Amino acid sequence: MFTGIVTDQGEIRTLVPRGDLKARIATGYDTGTIEIGASIACDGVCLTATALGEDWFEVDISAETVSKTNLDNWAEGRRINVERALR
Repeated sequence: MFTGIVTDQGEIRTLVPRGDLKARIATGYDTGTIEIGASIACDGVCLTATALGEDWFEVDISAETVSKTNLDNWAEGRRINVERALR
């Protein structure tokens, strides 16, 4: 569940299309507090963290999700709204 309150502005570092889409997103969140499998809303779309770095997280986005959302407009360098799920 999300509050609808954007708490970070991330930046898309990489987009890798593979049928589906893998995105690496820079964040101001302390990634030490994010777990693999955590839900993170990116531009209003609930996605799952699949990898973590010092200042980034990655998500895998299905082709179906891309087709039903605004994520087909994403590009490297684009700023996006980010929100963590409630506990």
